[in-house]
Parts: sequence; C-alpha cells; structure tokens
Amino acid sequence: MKRLVHWALLRTIVYHPLPLAKPSFVRTLPTIILLLLTLLNTACDRPFRDVGEAAVEVISPDLSYAVDEERISLELRVTSVRDVTRVSSGGIEFASAGSDTWTAELDLQPGLNRFLVESVVDDGPTAIDTLDVLRVDWSFESLTASRPLLFGSGGHTSSVLSDGTLALIGGSAMPGGPGGFDLWKLPDGDSRFIPSRNQTLAPRIGHTASVMPDDRILILGGGIFGNIETVDALVEQAEMYDPVEDRFTNVPVVGPPIRRMYHSSIVRTIQGQQFIVLLGGRGDTRYTPESELGIRQDMRTFELRNDSLFALSPAVGPFIRFVAGHTQTALNGNLTDQASAYLVAGIDLDHGSEGVSLMMDFAAPSGIESSDWPPMIVPRIRHASAAVAPGYVAHFGGRSTENDIPLDSGEIHVSAAEKSFLFPPGLQASLTASYGGSATRMRDGRIALIGGFDEAGNGLAVVDFVSLTVQ
Repeated sequence: MKRLVHWALLRTIVYHPLPLAKPSFVRTLPTIILLLLTLLNTACDRPFRDVGEAAVEVISPDLSYAVDEERISLELRVTSVRDVTRVSSGGIEFASAGSDTWTAELDLQPGLNRFLVESVVDDGPTAIDTLDVLRVDWSFESLTASRPLLFGSGGHTSSVLSDGTLALIGGSAMPGGPGGFDLWKLPDGDSRFIPSRNQTLAPRIGHTASVMPDDRILILGGGIFGNIETVDALVEQAEMYDPVEDRFTNVPVVGPPIRRMYHSSIVRTIQGQQFIVLLGGRGDTRYTPESELGIRQDMRTFELRNDSLFALSPAVGPFIRFVAGHTQTALNGNLTDQASAYLVAGIDLDHGSEGVSLMMDFAAPSGIESSDWPPMIVPRIRHASAAVAPGYVAHFGGRSTENDIPLDSGEIHVSAAEKSFLFPPGLQASLTASYGGSATRMRDGRIALIGGFDEAGNGLAVVDFVSLTVQ
C-alpha cells in the first residue's frame, strides 16, 4: 500500500446526491448483474493452480536467518498428488532422498541470493518457487573489557566526523535519569574516549545529532530527563557543535519551536542547500491553543540558512505514523546527506505493539512517497540501526514489545527482498542485550555499537565493532 504525502495537503471530497428511489424490480436486475460481475472479477483475480502442481517446503536450513557460509546444503520437501520426477535450480539438480525429500549443495555469493526452484511432476505441470538466501560475512571486536568508555550511557547519540573521530553527546546513566551535557570523543585509531573541554548548552537525552556537510554536528530535541511528564521537560533549544573550535553555539529556530524526543532526524542537501527532516517522537502533539504531550505522527522540515533553522512546515506537520524510539536509515545514494530513500523501522504506538516499516522516497515524481513494507521479524523499540550497503540496513538490540526486556538479537533488512533476515547465530551470540544504545557506521564500514541500558536499567559502557559484508 502506498500513500503520498505533500507539503500542501489540500483535498476536496465531493459528495454526490443520492438518485431518486426506483421501483424494487428496477433496482433488483442491476444488483444481480453487479453481483455476478463481482464474482467473475474475483474469480479472475484468484491465481489458478493445478491440483497436481508440486508444493515446496524448506526443511533446512532456516532461511529466516542469514548464513555466513559460502555453501549450504538445502533440503526441501516437495509434495504432489502425482510423482515428483525432477527438482532443479539454475542447472543444479536436486537428489531425491526419499519421503518427498530432495537435497542439493548451493554456492552463495555475499548478499542476497535468489534461487528459482523448478519442480516437475509426472504427466503434470512444472512449478516455479523462489527461495531467498542471505549470506552475510561478519566479524566482531569488543573493546569493552579494556574500558574505553569510563561510564555507562544510554539515550545518547554517536556521530562520526570526517577524520574518523567518534563523538558521543548527551545521554544518561539511567533510562529515566537526567540528560547529560558531556561530549566524549574517540579519535580514529585510539582506544579510549576522551572528554571535550566544552559542554552542550542544554542537557539532553533522546535527542538527535546530525553531521552536516561542513563536519559540524546539529543537535535537536531531546528531554532534560529520560521519562518526562510535561511538554516543559522537552529541550527546545537547537545547537551546533563545531569540532574545529571545539565549542557549542545556539541555533535560532524561526517558526514554532522543536518539541520532541526519541524522534529521528535526517539531513538532505539539495542544490547546495541543507534541509533537516524530523519524524515522530514523543512530544507536543497540539501546540495551540495549548500543549499536549503524546506520540507524534508528523514530519517537519527545516532549512538551515545562515546558522538558523527556518521552519518550512507548521508546528505539527503532515501525518505519517505514530512512531517514537524508531530509526530512520539511508537506503541509497552514498548513505549520507545525498540519499533520497530511507527506511523507517519501529513500532506504531497507536496500534499496541504492531511493527511498522516504511520506505520514505523523497525523490518521487509526485512528492514525498511513503510505502508500507513488511516490519522487522522481531518487533522492537529504541533499537539502533545503521546502513550496511545500499539497500541493506542492520538493526541491533532494542526493547522487546512482547516481554519488555532488552534484546541481544539483530536483523538485517534487504530492500530487494522487501524483508529482513535474522543475524547468523554466531553474531547473535556476540551481541549484548541492550536498548537505547547507538549504532554508527564508521569510515571503514565497521559499525560502532556504543552503550545502552540493561534489564535492570543500568547504563552500559559497551564499545563493540561489527563488520557486515554483503557485497
């Protein structure tokens, strides 16, 4: 299903008057004809399948998991009312192992492997089934034991600068605790975070930090506490960090202020101009005539000009979905400010624990287009996400919506398959159960996993690096 979102949303609905009443016998004949046409159309839409056509079921391996091997032994159960005489895929013949079981060794390339399985039955039709297998080559390195981070933190942001420095801003030692002022840096090649001489202008947790094309970091939203009860606890002040001067400065906002936390923020550069798009979050859902704290379902756009933010959308922008604690990750371009497509992944908080996955296309001919995609395999909130390669996005940890505990699992979204695959079991076993941490793609392609909260609500001093190869 697709929905088009336009900045100027004007739509007129015209209601036509009902026709005058007619005798019942006049109305009955058209009704019968319409019913017959509907049944015929429905029948035409239903796919025809020969009763003798073979049905294919994967016995092993479990293809909902990505694999980290160059070859797999694929075992299928192929059944039909007639005898199955042949099963093949791309010129590779499957061997019959009895009891409707067929096996073959298949070579895998890194990334998505799509196999067309052809099943032939005796004196019957040929069936074609598509099987998707994701191969992910990975490595994992943990620095946590050497204590590169001297404190536990969650709800912070981590951003990588052009020189490879990793900048950690704000956060808290507890999920509902006070937001921090601190900036800590991990220079490229170093093994320990060091504190900056300066602090943020406002305490923050649940904010966003966007690296601009000039390497400065724009910091927006957040709260003075992790759990807030009023709109007044939201941080309206926008600020910019300059790594050359190592200082924070105020960024004026022209238009209604920014009032949201646990939102997402992206930067888009169009003809040399910088635009910042904010989506969802917990914040002010009304503004006027009075504020109201809730889950935001809107999207707002600002232009950064002369070190000021100019609002291009109203206080409450076009409606998308009720999301907070979600992620929004680039799918194309060079995976930075040049991207035009983004994956939004999380939970629709207006529908209980229903997972939500959207593809936001900012370059659609008719305007910004939002397409519903299948959600993550494991519904999660306050997870961390990072781009792996064009069309591939990795999700780490988060909080389970089923039992409300931190997750030590992860999955990788593949746009070409329009679905996700769980990480290989070996990688799953390496991850720390946490939520509220950060995942940042480094210059060398590694993903830095920093901090988060554990089940007891303690901030974690986790510093891990994951490499995922799909190309």
